[in-house]
Amino acid sequence: MKKYAFVPIIIAVVLFLVFIFFPNNWLKSFISDKKVQRAATELNPLMFQGDYVQKKILKEKNSFPIYGSSELARFDPFHPSNYFAANKKGFTPFLFGRGGMQSLIHFMNFASQADQLKGKKLVFIISPQWFHEEGIDDAHFSPNYSRLQAYDLVFNQNIDSKLKKLAMARLLTFNTVNRDQILSTLYKAELSNTKSLRFKADCARPIAYLNWRLLQKKDLYYSLFGGYQRKRHQNPKLVKNKSWDELVISAEKYGRKRAKSNPFNISDSYYKKKIAPKINELKNYKKGTSFAESKEYKDFQMVLDLLKEKGAKPLFVTLPVNGKWYDYTGFPKEGRTAFYKKIKKQVEAAGFPIADYSGHEYDPYFLKDTIHIAWKGWVYMDKAMENHWKQ
Repeated sequence: MKKYAFVPIIIAVVLFLVFIFFPNNWLKSFISDKKVQRAATELNPLMFQGDYVQKKILKEKNSFPIYGSSELARFDPFHPSNYFAANKKGFTPFLFGRGGMQSLIHFMNFASQADQLKGKKLVFIISPQWFHEEGIDDAHFSPNYSRLQAYDLVFNQNIDSKLKKLAMARLLTFNTVNRDQILSTLYKAELSNTKSLRFKADCARPIAYLNWRLLQKKDLYYSLFGGYQRKRHQNPKLVKNKSWDELVISAEKYGRKRAKSNPFNISDSYYKKKIAPKINELKNYKKGTSFAESKEYKDFQMVLDLLKEKGAKPLFVTLPVNGKWYDYTGFPKEGRTAFYKKIKKQVEAAGFPIADYSGHEYDPYFLKDTIHIAWKGWVYMDKAMENHWKQ
């Protein structure tokens, strides 16, 4: 039996070597254009945290990426992916976002795609709830963090060095980054002139480079496996060949049927499951809260600076919160208004257009629940996207 003891080890080594040295171009040939098109609505975290599929998407002349967070998974007939599937306008929306993907996560993503951004039209949805005092926390950062994109930043020569250092300093505030001794050593060396750190970084760099290449290879393998097809709740007859006024009326009717059993215009299914059981406890529980001061503003500024440096053509969208619900929870109106004003000023100072929907806090059926755009809200965004594409 002893002569067979090393067989599993030898097989494992052979498989590992095949994994490492299998030519990238051969792998790429398995990733078809059809597969990339399917990625448009899969909302696959492996795609968000990778590079290869995103590069292919950004190279497509008719791709119109939408970057945001959990609202992108709120499909209904008026959702951009469904509306523009029924009404061909010369582009295809590609969705990049899930819960916890905030400015810093999107910055890392943009940085890894910096050479693809020039002249690229895209949409960036800004959610007020990102802007709590501490900004993104470890609980939301870690599941969305891309080790590949973090290593990309080390070897990235396509972005301004000051911006790169700013990002590294911010990333080092997270446990996930600090636990990676090789990566954190290189980041710290970029931020310091200490000889001992520089020496450690010089020793670590070859290992970091190998890690980077392995992560790129891993991304290529992951790219072979897409996410699952989501239930999109399409209804082309409801949205096809309608005027914008007709669409608003249709969306209102659609929303009214689904949010008729509570005073907050929240989806009945969500209200019954998440809110009704503890409605009394939630009265005034956000008293004294504000979105006026947050670390998120600096993270968001990095996004603005990078997109401006790279010559991208973004449309920023500011979402409102559900005014009736936020009033009920005691969240001060001035703490919301301060955010709307501050973020608009920040975007306009960078020279970018903004679709500001802060005036829709009390607009019935603009949101599906307390914070997520849906129904009528999507109609407004569809119109803004079409106008931005035409410009």
